[in-house]
Amino acid sequence: MIVRSKIKSVKKLKDFDNEYVYDIGIKDNDPFFFANDILVHNSCYFSAWPVLKDDVESGKMTWTKESAIQLYDSLADSVNESFPEFMKTAFHVPTKMGSIIKGGRESVAGKGLFITKKRYAIMVYDHEGRRLDTEGKPGKIKAMGLDLKRSDTPVIIQLFLSDILEQVLQGAERADIIEKILKFKHEFKERPGWEKGTPKRVNNLTKYTKEEKRLGKANMPGHVRAGMNWNTMRRMNSDNYSINIVDGMKIIVCKLKANPMGWTSIGYPTDEQHIPKWFKDLPFDHTAMEETVVDQKVDNLLSVLDWNLAGATQTANTFNNLFEF
Repeated sequence: MIVRSKIKSVKKLKDFDNEYVYDIGIKDNDPFFFANDILVHNSCYFSAWPVLKDDVESGKMTWTKESAIQLYDSLADSVNESFPEFMKTAFHVPTKMGSIIKGGRESVAGKGLFITKKRYAIMVYDHEGRRLDTEGKPGKIKAMGLDLKRSDTPVIIQLFLSDILEQVLQGAERADIIEKILKFKHEFKERPGWEKGTPKRVNNLTKYTKEEKRLGKANMPGHVRAGMNWNTMRRMNSDNYSINIVDGMKIIVCKLKANPMGWTSIGYPTDEQHIPKWFKDLPFDHTAMEETVVDQKVDNLLSVLDWNLAGATQTANTFNNLFEF
């Protein structure tokens, strides 16, 4: 008999470029499940600090990186010792077979930033018995599900996010991070509009182009239309030198201010070596792009700290907006 589970929810993921997506959802009170007939369990992150805090602060217990490693190693050993009896009680597995089940202590970190489920970063100083905080380094950041790993985050923003994340995980205060963000935003403002866009991959461009011709106006993803707008502008400017965007090509999507064409964005190929003058002369919406690639990315990363960074790092003002053409 085949038992089929009901689909409880379907969630739309953001665009991915040939990346692995690990997204297994399980009940909190039932963490074990079978995958290809193998009993598996998700990784578990926890801290002994809440239990030991009072003893450490009173001087009853010494708390160092070394003592933390020893503690978590002993906890891992204790968990492994409990598996045979657990497997026998929970799954009726003979003791000999239950003893095969083993877990391992993976990482010990000094600080961590846990944003949402499967989105976190930790500063690891010991990974499976190997110290990473050597030669003056604080350790190595392990980041999962964050924008600094996503392909739709510009490389310069990835580097910036990695920089401020490392500072936060080393204990930087709010004022230090605000100063860092303001400095970066000031430098970012000086960049030309076409360097502030968002990387995207254009799929089904041919299909949507045909629909557009047939219907006059077809619904399509914004970045696909941005690619179509580039091809249209190439034809309008009789540009036979720039690359034509085709299916599967990666582009940089730039937002536009109000214009006679009524376009909100346009994209150019990442492989384009020479940005044409007609493109550089377009009315780029610098403020909107800065909000997308800087403000939103920073908020996604650090909003869990409740530091109100958006208000403190807002560089635009009403005067500039009123007289910006």
